[in-house]
Amino acid sequence: MTDAAVLSATGAPPRAIGFGARLTPLRIALLIWGAMSLIAIMANWPSIVALDLGDTDDAMRMAQVRDLLAGQSWWDLTQYRVNPAGGGVLMHWSRIVDAPLAAAIALLTPLFGQAMAERIVMTLWPPMLGAALSAACALGYRGLSDRRIAYVVPLFLIMSGFIVMQFRPLRVDHHGWQILLAMLIMAQALRPASWRAGLWGGFFAAALLAVSIEGLPIVALFAALAALRWSIHARPADRDRLCGYLGALAGGAILLQFVTRGPVGLTGTWCDSLSAPYMAAFVAAAAATFAVVRANPAAVWLRLGLLGGAGLAAAAALVGTEPLCAKGPFASLDPIVVEYWYRNVLEGQPLWASRGYDAIFVLAPSIAGLAGSFLAWRGCADADDRKAWTTVFVALAGATLLSLLVLRSVSTAHIFALPGCAWIGLRVWGWARSIQATIPRVLASAMASLTLPLLGSIAVAAVLGLVFPGLQADAKDEVAKARYAGTCLDPAAVAALDRLETTTILTPIDLGAPVIFWTRHRLVATPHHRNKEAMADSIRVFAGDPARAEALVRKHGATLIVFCRTANDFAQYRGARKDALAAQLYAQKAPAWLEPVPIASRAGLSVWRVKPVAN
Repeated sequence: MTDAAVLSATGAPPRAIGFGARLTPLRIALLIWGAMSLIAIMANWPSIVALDLGDTDDAMRMAQVRDLLAGQSWWDLTQYRVNPAGGGVLMHWSRIVDAPLAAAIALLTPLFGQAMAERIVMTLWPPMLGAALSAACALGYRGLSDRRIAYVVPLFLIMSGFIVMQFRPLRVDHHGWQILLAMLIMAQALRPASWRAGLWGGFFAAALLAVSIEGLPIVALFAALAALRWSIHARPADRDRLCGYLGALAGGAILLQFVTRGPVGLTGTWCDSLSAPYMAAFVAAAAATFAVVRANPAAVWLRLGLLGGAGLAAAAALVGTEPLCAKGPFASLDPIVVEYWYRNVLEGQPLWASRGYDAIFVLAPSIAGLAGSFLAWRGCADADDRKAWTTVFVALAGATLLSLLVLRSVSTAHIFALPGCAWIGLRVWGWARSIQATIPRVLASAMASLTLPLLGSIAVAAVLGLVFPGLQADAKDEVAKARYAGTCLDPAAVAALDRLETTTILTPIDLGAPVIFWTRHRLVATPHHRNKEAMADSIRVFAGDPARAEALVRKHGATLIVFCRTANDFAQYRGARKDALAAQLYAQKAPAWLEPVPIASRAGLSVWRVKPVAN
């Protein structure tokens, strides 16, 4: 639809919208998000009261925050209550995420006590972080050719399920930070090219990597976009953006690493978090790029080739500093950990490992966003507008491809899909308003709501469900599975377990972090991959050769074995072999070196004590 058609259909120019001067995009974004957050708190109130955490990483994050408040060094990210026999586990997480949680809890503790302060912060902080995201979307996308997008994009945001779930109450882990920082990088990429836009974009990119190295493909994508623009046009402003981005990325990474991890963080060679190999790569990329820009070759192909060489220099610096990083952060996991744990972490798997019903909700918003971005680009007469939509389209295409390979990237893809979806929604709404007949106008207006990511995905799933009935079976299957999954950590079980003498407990992998959060006990392993040897031993105790189980338990100094009979991972261990310890315990036929510990539990938590070695 042309701009003229939009004008005739809506009665307003495409760069404006009929709100009063006081209802700016920023204020609308905060009002919409605030209303949604209030509803989310009310809907999640039973979980808030029970502190029913939806993810093991939220539990471990709070354990880290508690240790920081208890006096553990800011630069020491070791979790000493996990794998105590091995000296603890150095976590790959960032203090950037811990800092606001710890500061708010410390501020509120004198007023409410620490337990209530934690509950308040865990309830309010995720929606507050989401409010920052809503504001970033409204401000970041306001420069697109249709200025109305800035007004309506907050509505599309709250209807993006994969995004909103990362900002629900109690969701205190780092995923919300990843989405926010990716959006801030996009916002700077959409600003007119300048040193300032490049510097801010590069700093946000460094912060994203400090929070999680998972953001590396997105950071590299925006670097490639900046490099491509300068290569093609050789404009001074594009040069400034490129140099600013890479310079701030390299400098910001070093600065943030030192601030959050100290001197050790500058020399460590971890492949699963920001460390020396990655910082070496950023410095090499920045230095090589600065040299190419200074030379400023006249031919486009030569600029492209030399900047490609800068990328190769970065890769060489990364692998040269730590060759193992070429294999990825999970390459060193024991095969038994891969089989029984990593392959079941759906967010780290490719899209085709998920069910077809879920794939619809992953793909539909991204495809709609790509279509809208392309149509918006094609309809732009202004070169700057076309450049902005090109940025959106390319970033969304890259993020969508990444989400096919690693499912956890879907939230970033959907945040980049919002303007394209909004562009289509505005056109459909404008067309619907131009229809004179009442019933067709109402039906056409309802169609506009289907451009909202969640509603559109539900509609697509419903239609495809009629064609492929198996999709509906997928959905019902997931509900049935969720009903029987759990940790068995009801309040009675938690209280009874916490009354036992503080000791080291061996549990199935998924139960470890909740036990750390709820009790004073130490754990052999939790679902965190740096503790790979203890994770492998824990799985072998339950699912491996039962003749070796006792020796592995005593090796780690565990005096209690705790498990949830209905948990999915325990069921998987039981199925590994008929004589596995998990199968024996489930059948109440424990080996002689274990004895049952009676415990109050309405959900079925089972506790067994390891008998002392006979003299």
